[in-house]
Amino acid sequence: MPLEMTAPCRTLVDRVQRRARWARWRAHLRPRAERQRFIYDNTFRNDIEAVAFFLARETGEIPNFAVPTTYSEKMRGQFLTHPNPLMSIAADKIAMRAYCDRFDLPIRPVPLIATFDTPEDLDPRDLPESCILKITDGCKMNLLHTPETPVARKRYNRFLRDKWHIDHWRRHAELHYRDIPKRILVEEALLPDDTIEDIGVYCAMGKPYLLYALPKKMAALEDRLAPLEAQGGRQPTPLSQLASAPEVDAILETARKLSAPLLHCRVDFMRHAGRLHLGEITLSPGGYYSPLTPVHLEKMRGDLFDLARLPDLLSQGRQIASDLGLPTETSFGHYGDDPRLATGGQ
Repeated sequence: MPLEMTAPCRTLVDRVQRRARWARWRAHLRPRAERQRFIYDNTFRNDIEAVAFFLARETGEIPNFAVPTTYSEKMRGQFLTHPNPLMSIAADKIAMRAYCDRFDLPIRPVPLIATFDTPEDLDPRDLPESCILKITDGCKMNLLHTPETPVARKRYNRFLRDKWHIDHWRRHAELHYRDIPKRILVEEALLPDDTIEDIGVYCAMGKPYLLYALPKKMAALEDRLAPLEAQGGRQPTPLSQLASAPEVDAILETARKLSAPLLHCRVDFMRHAGRLHLGEITLSPGGYYSPLTPVHLEKMRGDLFDLARLPDLLSQGRQIASDLGLPTETSFGHYGDDPRLATGGQ
């Protein structure tokens, strides 16, 4: 939380936090699976307030989603003003694969073994020798099954008890997750998993602008964005140190195709045993609620995005959803003319 807040921001944050304290206290009287929903619904009075709160708490100012200027304002604001069904489709770990099938991609997703509409449909005794289970509408809700660490019924039930009731979208008001059906998928496991190298490409409307590889190495893909390499104290990293030239070509071609109809995303890859696999398409990397540091990077990265293109991207997203036989309307993003966009929902 910043040391100083504007008076309107302090009022907003104090009111929300006061409601949250009351809701958390009352939630203990409810079944465990209902507590998160109860707390969220009794903390925020509307979606605008929820989306604004997490950013306001970090910056000390109420974000202006009506006329956004910074990276974080533009990115979080799209949850409220950009009802693009493709955001949910791309973030859905199952539907994402149907989206990928539209393209001739040099790098493909990890093979999918099975999907289940309800957790009761999955019998752990039917799992292959090794695989990974994932909940489709969440982040880091995974369960690895191997001969050394088998998923027996007891372990599976414990996983469901801990994770199934969690609505990831409520954690930081990332509203596009709300439209992802909660399901279980089983996909091929890349073993040993501790040898997987993660590579991610940040893309603005189909144009890759930053590539990272763990641990904490980043390379700007345009000279004018070179300062982005050093954000968070990282030193500039030559692109050649993150991947070979053929790998870079394949990674960037895949990222360009998948990100072209989207305002912003991070396309995540995994390098394992000398091969590259597509992992996920992350629509809100970092949640967009912690502003970039130093502060000038907020404006620099924000300038990458032309919000005048949102209507065209929305039209593309709805057409893709229709082509895939998926819903073309969303439960989020319908606040385009609401004056409360400039006041944090107040």
